[in-house]
Amino acid sequence: MRRFFLVLLLAAVIGGGGYYWYATHNAGADGKTAADGQKPQSKAAAPAGAGRTVPVVTQTVAVQAVPEQIVTIGSVQPIAAIAIKARVDSAVETVNFTEGQEVKTGDTLFTLDSRSLDAQLRQAQANLERDRANLEKAKGDVKRYAELVRTSAISRTTYDAAVATADALEGTVKADLAAIEAAKVSLSFTRITAPMDGRTGTVAAKVGTMVRAADTNPLVTLTQLRPINVSFNVPEKHLPAIRAAMASGSLSVTATIAGGHGEKAEGKLSFVDSQVDQQTGTILVKGEFPNADTRLWPGQFVDTVLTLRVEQNALTIADLAVQTGQKGRFVYVVKADETVEVRPVTVERSHGGLSVVASGLKAGERVVVDGQSRLFPGAKITEKAGGKPAAPTGSPGGGETAEGGRQQGSATQDAARSTATNGAASGQSAEGKSTGGAT
Repeated sequence: MRRFFLVLLLAAVIGGGGYYWYATHNAGADGKTAADGQKPQSKAAAPAGAGRTVPVVTQTVAVQAVPEQIVTIGSVQPIAAIAIKARVDSAVETVNFTEGQEVKTGDTLFTLDSRSLDAQLRQAQANLERDRANLEKAKGDVKRYAELVRTSAISRTTYDAAVATADALEGTVKADLAAIEAAKVSLSFTRITAPMDGRTGTVAAKVGTMVRAADTNPLVTLTQLRPINVSFNVPEKHLPAIRAAMASGSLSVTATIAGGHGEKAEGKLSFVDSQVDQQTGTILVKGEFPNADTRLWPGQFVDTVLTLRVEQNALTIADLAVQTGQKGRFVYVVKADETVEVRPVTVERSHGGLSVVASGLKAGERVVVDGQSRLFPGAKITEKAGGKPAAPTGSPGGGETAEGGRQQGSATQDAARSTATNGAASGQSAEGKSTGGAT
């Protein structure tokens, strides 16, 4: 037992002596540093990795033409879709087209049984001949009675009756002429022709079908394909910009078919509705497309891009360069000594992977587009192997969405942006410099 306490006492003496030596040694080193005129620094005061370079990818701020666009979803609508119906009661005699056939104006679509209408026309013509003969007789009676009434051979009443009969027969002849015209018109309805160029739909009446003028279902529907409209809704906040752009000239509308291998149709804005829909806060607009190749089909949904203007000298950077902190958006700008500084920026809009910068940057400056998660103000950087990426160009699918948000780049870019932003926030917090504080 005594030996155990001796061992403990010895260990305590050795430990106390070691601590005393360590304290006096560090005090001497600090005193020497102070004597040399240098301020002692704590290791925790310097950012982690301050002595190492951070590999990043940078890009130069560029000036280029960037369009201002509204991107939304539209639907293809025909300018005209006519329901072809019978205008007389008859039976279908012939169908002169096939379902889905494109026809021209004046092409015969149906012929109806015209025998009863032919008979009515012949009867009206016969009535006209009879009444004309009676009219000629009545006119002769009036001429004879005029000589007799001067000699008082007949009474004035008899003469007046003859004149009235002749006048009545003249009216009858005119009615017969009108009946003939009506019969001819009815007879022409037995030949149903195409009122415009278009494509036929499903045929509802086959040969032998009885059709009536009062039928509600059409015989066939004729749809115009060239030209064709694409209608879409845009938020009311875009209405002043659309009207201002229309005052300067026609606006271009591009329609892209989903699953169409990127094929696009070009048209012009042709219609802006007269009022805003108060339920949705949007306004209906339409674009007219020549559709010579019938690429656009009625009822089809398409991705629609309305171009308002093209800003020729826009200051642009990649979307991936823009970070978001507690005080707003910022970028890491590379200085001449290959260190970075945090620069607040104002992004006006985004288009096809490009951010149009309104303030905060100048053309020719370098910004970091990849590797921000390890950066902090004053960090020294080096370019990653592979060189600097080429400046991205705006694609027609970019631009501002009709809902007012920013049109992002690819899903890969979005994921990279999120990772870089989260990494930058966590990295700077660990070093005592939060992202919001940096901006």
